[in-house]
This record gives sequence, structure tokens and C-alpha cells, in this order.
Amino acid sequence: MVKFRVFVVRYGGCQMLLMKEMNFVDYRAEVAKTRAIILPVGAFEVWGPHLPVGADTLVAEEIANRISEKIGWVVGPSVPVGYSESLFAPEGGTITVRPESLRNYLYDIVESLVETGVNRFCFVAPHLGNVSVITEIATHLRRTRNVKCCLIDWWRIIQPICRGILKYDGRPAHAHAAEAGTSTFMYLRPDLVKTERLKDVGLAANEYPDIPQFVPFVETYPEAHVGDPTPASAEKGEQIVGKTVERVVEFLKQWR
Repeated sequence: MVKFRVFVVRYGGCQMLLMKEMNFVDYRAEVAKTRAIILPVGAFEVWGPHLPVGADTLVAEEIANRISEKIGWVVGPSVPVGYSESLFAPEGGTITVRPESLRNYLYDIVESLVETGVNRFCFVAPHLGNVSVITEIATHLRRTRNVKCCLIDWWRIIQPICRGILKYDGRPAHAHAAEAGTSTFMYLRPDLVKTERLKDVGLAANEYPDIPQFVPFVETYPEAHVGDPTPASAEKGEQIVGKTVERVVEFLKQWR
């Protein structure tokens, strides 16, 4: 109950619909209205010395909650760990699962919901490593079950919205745990940001950025972040989150 009240104060407006907090009677009644579910899909990986390893999962859940509060869709179970092999850190901080493990687990969750009448899914998935698996599942569901899916690829969808908000543009702003990601966290979860550890580490020199070379991330960036997070602020994060959620809600209201 306390958690619920905190959410209402933070976001304003109506009650969020979190499946994990609902009894089956209320859950069935709400899903019958929309036949839609929001599914947060995240990751556990190194996110610099200043942000938590569950950053993508926390963002996915926070954004899913805000969408639910605006549109009245139920937020289903979170998938907290994804495919993060490229960010594996031998000394600890990253947990990764195989793509086939993620695919099977996520598909089983979705299939269970489809069997009970859900026919629209909004995946909120900040972590790029999970996108191909979600795309495969969504494409298969549309072809075989006529189930519709959309993907809120958070760190990609915010990029055009960030123009004019952030100090930097392009990769310096949107690299791993840089200005955009840090600003988002300063707004969503300021209690988890270690501001005293913010440091500009720049961008590694690469004469062939157009050719993927599959070098482990922490070999290039031992501190597990890229670029300059020091201009980040909660005020910037609030603008980014507010404008992006508004755009997502606008889309979902017309999506049939």
C-alpha cells in the first residue's frame, strides 16, 4: 500500500495497473477492456561506476509504469536479465543469458498471456542486446497468431527527442552511461546515482567505426562507460522521460 501511494505522488493521475500486485479477478476485468499488456524487458550489466547494474531493468519498469498510469494498460512481469555477453565483465557486474534461453523464456510468458485473450503487447526494452529476440518473437506471433506487438527501444527512441535538451548530440550524448542515460537516472532514481564518480572518459579512437569488430566492451572501456556524463541533470532527464512517454502514449492510443 505504501509503495502504491508513492507511485501516485510521483507520477500523478490514475492508479497504475501492475499485474504482480493484482488479484486474478481485477486482472481479468482490466485485461478484458484492452486485451493489451506492457512487458518490461531489461538487463543486468556494468553501467559505469556511477549507475546500477540493473539500469536497463529499472528503466524498463519505471517507463512501463508511467505508460500504464497514462493509458490504463496492465504491466506484466518483468524479464530482468537479458543477453549481455558483449558487456560481460570478468571481475563481476554483468549477468547474461543465451539468446535461445531468453527467447524460450520470453516466448513462454507471452504465449501464456495470449492463451488468456491478450492480443497486443508493448515491449519496453532499453537494452539493445534483447531487440533481435523480441523482434523474432513479435514477428512470429503476428504471422501465426495475428497478435500485434510494438517495441519501445528506449535508448533509441529518445535520441531525436534529446536534441536541444542535452549538451552533446549523437554518440557522445547517447553512448553507454553517458549524458542521456545518466540524466534519465538522475530523474527516475536519483538515489542510485553516484554523482561523485561522474567522469569524462571520452570516446575510444576508431578509424573504422562502420565495421563491427566484436571487441569486449570492458577491454576498450575498463570503467564500463563511454563519453562524458558530467553535464547530466535530473531536469534534462525529466524532459526526456516526459516527452518520450507522451509520444509513446499518443501512439498506443491510436494503435489497433
